[in-house]
Amino acid sequence: MTAQTPKIKSNWWYLLPIFLGAIGGVIAWMTLKSHDGKLAKNSLILGIILNVIGIMIFTGLVMPSDNFNLVTEFENISESKDFEFQFQINTP
Repeated sequence: MTAQTPKIKSNWWYLLPIFLGAIGGVIAWMTLKSHDGKLAKNSLILGIILNVIGIMIFTGLVMPSDNFNLVTEFENISESKDFEFQFQINTP
């Protein structure tokens, strides 16, 4: 009979929710819940929090600005007479 050594779960599991957001948190939680409940719960919470922060930044809720409108800026660029594309194809 050999005694099995318990697997030590490392803090590297936090990288999964950092890079994949809530989906990474759910994957880490499902993988770790039977071995390390605290690490599993913390990685799930981290994934959810980072996902919410990303949505807030993407939608502009963190610092709304009245001076910047992305659609207007693209319209200004496309209507500008100084804005032009140049394509060159060099053949040997």
